[in-house]
Amino acid sequence: MMKLSTMQAVVSTVDERWESRLADQILSHWEHDAERAKYWRASANFVFFFKRFGLDHVLRFNHESERTAGEIQAELDYVNELARSGLHVAKPVQSLAGAAVESIDTSQGVFHAVVFETLRGKQVDLVELAPAQIVAWGNALGELHNVAAQRSYSGRPTWKEHLDFVSQALPADETVARRALDELEEQLGQLAVDERNFGLIHFDFELDNLVWEEIAWAGQKPGIIDFDDCARYWFVADIAFALRDLFGDSAANVDFQNESLMGFVQGYRSVRPIDPDELLLIPLFLRLHNLLTLAKLQRTLTPVDPAGELPWMAELRAKLAAKMDFYRHELARTQAVACLPLAIGMADRQA
Repeated sequence: MMKLSTMQAVVSTVDERWESRLADQILSHWEHDAERAKYWRASANFVFFFKRFGLDHVLRFNHESERTAGEIQAELDYVNELARSGLHVAKPVQSLAGAAVESIDTSQGVFHAVVFETLRGKQVDLVELAPAQIVAWGNALGELHNVAAQRSYSGRPTWKEHLDFVSQALPADETVARRALDELEEQLGQLAVDERNFGLIHFDFELDNLVWEEIAWAGQKPGIIDFDDCARYWFVADIAFALRDLFGDSAANVDFQNESLMGFVQGYRSVRPIDPDELLLIPLFLRLHNLLTLAKLQRTLTPVDPAGELPWMAELRAKLAAKMDFYRHELARTQAVACLPLAIGMADRQA
């Protein structure tokens, strides 16, 4: 999530019709219909919907302090590679100047912007998924990893850079989190890295980033959106991050006999092998996700001038502070997760 100060500055430009002159200025760099873009949400990015040739499209932008244009271009290169390989992904649309990413100087600062096609269909909650769809979910991630394993990607963060971010973001008095950071840094540093088990992962392959056609289930595969957090990790981390909600975002609650977990792994293995010992690292990566999210929230909760605070800001700050307490609790109760010998190696580290 972005800094709340940045969120407030941009959301304050949105009027009662969910329109924004700032979004208009940014969207002017792309072909679009006459109707103005409508605000949808602000989290890691600002998202507006608009129409182009009568079809729904997404305008996504972030302040230059949140992501660089180079990082976004690397994300789009990855998405285009997946599309060329036959995966059903939301593809980027070039601007009027022929660029995939536009950097626009505005009264609110410089924003990096992209436009995506939308995918037909809807998002489905876990309780609504048929068993065959859970298998298809895992199958889709396995196919994505098959493409990612075929080439080396640059320009996206690595797990090491994520840990560096955690170290910089956490204050000294976050003793439990800093102990977890030391433990995870040591454990991850011992994991084997090779082209079979390591590559560019989606990082957020949860159900809210999958789109299912609104037709009767007939063996369909989901469309995939939101690659903005893609990073270079072990592929099993993507499985762990995708299935966080199965276990309440808790490493301590992981149940390897969970039917949804087993169905997901069945689908994954139908297109890509993964060793049982790798799957046993799921709690380790859930703990890492808890730590990274805590650090991101620490950065998000920057001071906001109460005099100019929007009505919903205090409630959001309280909600995020409660989330931080949850992650502190999880890190305290889930001590270092032992890495199994077959999943550990000291050679061929290329991360």
